[in-house]
Amino acid sequence: MSLSSVRRALLPWVLFVSACKGEGTVGAQGPQGLQGETGPAGAQGPRGDVGPAGAQGLQGETGATGAQGPRGDVGPAGAPGGSGTDRLLAARVRIIPLEATALESGAALRAAVEAAPSDGSQTWVLKLGAGTYDLGTTGLVLKQGVFLEGSGVGVSRITSSTAGDGSVVGASGAGLRLLSVSNTGGGTRSVAIFNRDDGFAVSEVRAEALAGQSLTFGVYYQSANGITLSRVESQASSDRGRVMGFAFDQVGITLEDSKAVVQGTASAVESVIGVGVAGNFGVLRRVFINASATNGARSFGVEAAAQDVDIVDSEVFSGGATLSAALHAETPGVSVRSSRLKGNGTGAFGIYADFPAPTPGVRMGIDQSSIEGYETAVYLKAGSTARLGHAKLYGRVFVEQGASALCLFTFQTVQQDTLPVDSNCL
Repeated sequence: MSLSSVRRALLPWVLFVSACKGEGTVGAQGPQGLQGETGPAGAQGPRGDVGPAGAQGLQGETGATGAQGPRGDVGPAGAPGGSGTDRLLAARVRIIPLEATALESGAALRAAVEAAPSDGSQTWVLKLGAGTYDLGTTGLVLKQGVFLEGSGVGVSRITSSTAGDGSVVGASGAGLRLLSVSNTGGGTRSVAIFNRDDGFAVSEVRAEALAGQSLTFGVYYQSANGITLSRVESQASSDRGRVMGFAFDQVGITLEDSKAVVQGTASAVESVIGVGVAGNFGVLRRVFINASATNGARSFGVEAAAQDVDIVDSEVFSGGATLSAALHAETPGVSVRSSRLKGNGTGAFGIYADFPAPTPGVRMGIDQSSIEGYETAVYLKAGSTARLGHAKLYGRVFVEQGASALCLFTFQTVQQDTLPVDSNCL
């Protein structure tokens, strides 16, 4: 059968099917059927953008205090407080004029001090003129809050011949400045300035003590601590007893930019000492000391018997006695730095150490200093110990049995030759 014949045979069926597929009018929508069961959850979609912050809520109640935390580091030092000068600027000032005689001037000064309150409730500066205020045979005892200010060292002079505590006796919260104080002596005791209280300020002052029969001290401090003396010159001279420029007994003291000149003028003198330190500590900084005796028993520039004594940037000389030394060390707590110590005359030592054996490892220290003696620069008695570093010696180091010395980078000058010494100071 051919293709055309087939098409002719199927044509009626095609027409029939086309007629059956004709679209009729859409009927009304039937009622909604029952909701089917919920299908399984789909995968989570991507996270949306963060929305704006909401308004702050109300503050809650304060919770209980927590345990105290560890202590923090120490903060930086605060600004320095007001100085004594600030206090003096607000002080009452009274001029003490010179009267017809020195004794009358001294009486006027005494009356002005006695008129000040004794409780320190007021600060008074009593200004002295150019001349002498003679206190006679009784010293002047200052009160708390009373300062004496002169017209210059050697210009305004306070003097007495008292055998009591001193020509001027200090007090806590009192002071001396720009004047001279002397004791002409003649009695058992001759002291120019005496003090036993903390907080007594002395600056730019000259003290002179003469002719005490048993004791002649220019400046004498006893049982006072935290004291600084600055730009003070002390002179003491006698032909008997003990003679001392600065005597610090059971104190903690700093002496700086000062000078001591002490003389024993006869063989009856027991001891001549430029600066004597006993007690807690002593710092001698930029101090010039010269102690000399005429055939007396002992002459020392510095006698160190405190727990700690530092001699820094100073020059110390002594000589003339049977036993003379620039430094007499009675404790291992002595330190000498950047200083010159010289014993003058036959048999004199730069350093004479005489203290019992200290704790092992504890030594008197001498650093970057020049130590000079007649033949022996350093003499160590039995038990004494010393360490010398970067020092220059004029004379040998003599070590008694039971004493010890350690030398590091130390040199000895003999005549014109300077040679290194070994660790045993030989």
